[in-house]
Amino acid sequence: MAQEVCSILKRELKKEGMSYRELASHLSISEVSIKRLLNNHQSLSMQRLIAISAFLKLTLSKLLEEAERNINTVPLFTKEQDQAFFDCPALHTFWIELTEHRTAKEIAERHQLDKASTYLYLRKLEQVGLIKLGLDNQCKLCVPTHTSFEKGSKYPIYFTSQVLTRLQERVIDLPVEDDQAFLITLKAELTHEEFLDITHKLDDWMFNLLGHSQDRKAREGLVVSPYTFGFMAAKGAFHDKFPEIHVLDEEF
Repeated sequence: MAQEVCSILKRELKKEGMSYRELASHLSISEVSIKRLLNNHQSLSMQRLIAISAFLKLTLSKLLEEAERNINTVPLFTKEQDQAFFDCPALHTFWIELTEHRTAKEIAERHQLDKASTYLYLRKLEQVGLIKLGLDNQCKLCVPTHTSFEKGSKYPIYFTSQVLTRLQERVIDLPVEDDQAFLITLKAELTHEEFLDITHKLDDWMFNLLGHSQDRKAREGLVVSPYTFGFMAAKGAFHDKFPEIHVLDEEF
């Protein structure tokens, strides 16, 4: 929340043509302090937040409302980033491991990469705006870890087809005693609004589950395993026709 508030304040400063120096002078603090505050390197007190908002002619309620709305909006990969993952699927794997808080060195060791290959992966991620590369292959993520793909993107179509094929093979013929997987299908008569309501609830549930599962501190000490979910639905009756009712013979 604090980071998003700072991003909005910096955007408004730029839009109004105001400099850090002007804001620092208004608040009677150093320009270095302003930079630290707006880059979220130092806590921004409520008093300072109110003063900066007033300087930019922003109401505090609208500022916080926009920040909260931005946080709850699912960020999306750009077309360039999607194309990069599609051209090199391993690049997405590298990115995912970075979002799991692994260092470039740890990723290289896990996958037995040489220095040249590690650098090339990092350089490509930097070129498409996903990371900022520093010394000794230290990198800072430039987009949230929960960034998603836009509908119709190339890479998820490729990736999802692979996942769903393997998932289908796993769940298509489950023994009764298998409690590590499930397969549920149904056909329901719904209005379009009811269908949209279901999809929105599933979206919310999945992203909440994802966020909860990634809270490493809260889940420290728990025994966890990866579980894969694949929900599908579309307008239309895709079920095969039920078997014909025929005349029974005497042997039945």
